[in-house]
Amino acid sequence: MAFEAKLLTESKNKQAKLLRAAKKAAKEPDTGVKILKKSAYYVIRDCAKVTELYLPHFIYSQLKNPIQMLEGVFTKADCTDFLARAKKDLVTNQLLNLIIIDIKKQNLLESATTAKSPKLDPGTFDDEDDDDIYGDYESTGIIEEAEPEVIVEVERDTLQLLLDAFNVKS
Repeated sequence: MAFEAKLLTESKNKQAKLLRAAKKAAKEPDTGVKILKKSAYYVIRDCAKVTELYLPHFIYSQLKNPIQMLEGVFTKADCTDFLARAKKDLVTNQLLNLIIIDIKKQNLLESATTAKSPKLDPGTFDDEDDDDIYGDYESTGIIEEAEPEVIVEVERDTLQLLLDAFNVKS
């Protein structure tokens, strides 16, 4: 969990420091408190377990520009371990998917800012020539190209995607 630990360390969010306490509460829910109802024990325990599992997701989602903020934080070993765990663990895979979505968004934004935007010709309007003056309202006059899909088929491609996005040197 070096990947997730580094993610938590980079956050200024106070909840990022919750993991150690959550692990303790998941094992011993009655630590530091007097449990008056049996159900409270299970509520504390299960909330702590959910926190253990999903704290990295929450903290990642709180980062303003997560891909940029995490640049240079991870090593190749961190990313390789993270991907190996993501293949076996649903929760880790969910975090990986969130990261990949953000990488794709960033790549699309970068390519959109470098591409020239098409200009519309306002043309002239003559409402007397057409029986259905509202007929082509949904047409913009430009042909939109489909967004390129980034399909990650091989784990090596995913590893390279992470290494490039987070600017991993070694």
